Amino acid sequence: MADDIVGAVILGGTCIVPPVARSLARHGVKVCVLSAKICEAQFSRYVHHFLRCPPVENEEAFVKYLLKIAKQKHLEGWVLFASNDQYLRILSRYRSLLTRHYVITVPPWEIVRFLYDKRLTYSLAKEAGIPIPETYRPVDLNELLALNIGFPVVLKPAVTHRLLSTVRSKAYRADNRQELQNLYERMCQLIGPSDVIVQEFIPGEAKALFSFAGYFKNGDPVVGLSAKRLRQYPMDFSKLSTFVEVINNPELEKLATKLLQSIGYTGLAEVEFMWNEKRARFELLEVNARFWAWQELTIVAGIDLPYIAFADATGREIPIGSVRDGAKLIHLLTDMYVAGQEIYLGKLTFRQYLASLRGAPAFAILLLKDPLPFIVEAFFLLYRALHKLASGKNRLSKNK
Repeated sequence: MADDIVGAVILGGTCIVPPVARSLARHGVKVCVLSAKICEAQFSRYVHHFLRCPPVENEEAFVKYLLKIAKQKHLEGWVLFASNDQYLRILSRYRSLLTRHYVITVPPWEIVRFLYDKRLTYSLAKEAGIPIPETYRPVDLNELLALNIGFPVVLKPAVTHRLLSTVRSKAYRADNRQELQNLYERMCQLIGPSDVIVQEFIPGEAKALFSFAGYFKNGDPVVGLSAKRLRQYPMDFSKLSTFVEVINNPELEKLATKLLQSIGYTGLAEVEFMWNEKRARFELLEVNARFWAWQELTIVAGIDLPYIAFADATGREIPIGSVRDGAKLIHLLTDMYVAGQEIYLGKLTFRQYLASLRGAPAFAILLLKDPLPFIVEAFFLLYRALHKLASGKNRLSKNK
């Protein structure tokens, strides 16, 4: 690696990353991917360097590794990107130390913490006058049981990855008081009572999910777009949006901007909302202040957000571009599985499924010039499906 070439280092190598690497490579940017595990991105032809790094859970060891490879691998001055919340936390918390060797694309922790922790996110939204679902943060079981709440409700962690890394789920639904108590007690054992959020369940599944995503400077969108989900996996609490479409909705941009202006946020962000039919309004769910699962749609729609973030970080001219409404992105294998489930449950007809594919949607991760990430992802999906069948542990109540 030559010292005079500025490239990008992406922390994490899941299916989110290959489209980002392709985007940057098209602009002549060399890409280095760091991952503690075998991942889809390491097999991409657009990734020039893959390095096996320590687990992100040991933050101090991970930061020491980043500092070491900056000199050893000639990455001085390269731009650091995060692909999940754990990497985001590290880049933000250790920003002053890392900026001695890298260019950091996320703000300091005193800003990022409001988007990392949903407790702070919802408090920020309330202060800014942005609607959120009815939300409770009981300090213990007694306070929970004393609440006068209707069912169903959602139980989720304040910091998503703390539950996701343990039971591979983002949230759980309780349909009655006994389920609520059982799920709350189990979640308290896993992540502690202070991290458990109880929230009103908003019906609608993926079709009620919307986002505004873009690149922001001091809270104002330099460029961005609104998007609507059609399908997601899992169907109830998504870990992956499998079918996403660009729409024209100024209200989403207005709400997202109002939130991020309140903390003067600069960087990439996806601000996620859910449409509450009962109240006829969008309500804030969460903010991703790093790459997200349908990142490639922004590129397909005409605004190359990964390169825009790189260009701004390195002082280059920002290519604004223009948004193509109606652009679609499909995560092919997972979406076929989700659509099959919905057809089986009577939520979708085969004709409706075919109709959703009109307009030649772009494929997430699948690219004929770069096929290996898609093949590896297919293998991972098969492995996880077989493991899930063998273990039978797909409910929190069974993980005791």
